[in-house]
Amino acid sequence: MRKKFIWSIVVFVLLISFYEVMVRGKTVTYMGEDENWRITINSKIKGLNSSYTVVVKYKGIAEIEQLNFNIHPHYEAGLPVLDKDGYYIFECKNECTYYDKESKLLLFMIWKEKNHSIENMDFIELRKMNK
Repeated sequence: MRKKFIWSIVVFVLLISFYEVMVRGKTVTYMGEDENWRITINSKIKGLNSSYTVVVKYKGIAEIEQLNFNIHPHYEAGLPVLDKDGYYIFECKNECTYYDKESKLLLFMIWKEKNHSIENMDFIELRKMNK
């Protein structure tokens, strides 16, 4: 009788673990903004598949000619191009790396406004949002 009870508990724990990993999944969101930019990172992991979306919104009025940013320690963007509404959206759909350990990320951004020769630089702290 005792062996059956222990076996039942082991099976129950395994089923709960399977549900947590394969069905339920995890999500994390990092957000940050200043007077010029708003950045959101949404990451998901479900089963063995993970994905993330990086959304960058320019809040200024000048036209951006060149943009480059790096989110330390995990995400890099290269040379993105903003759409006409001031958004840049990057999506990684499969086999992406999932990060959720840090409570903060640091965004480093360099941009150049059209018809200006000076490059602007900014650091924005992205904070993990609780869900």
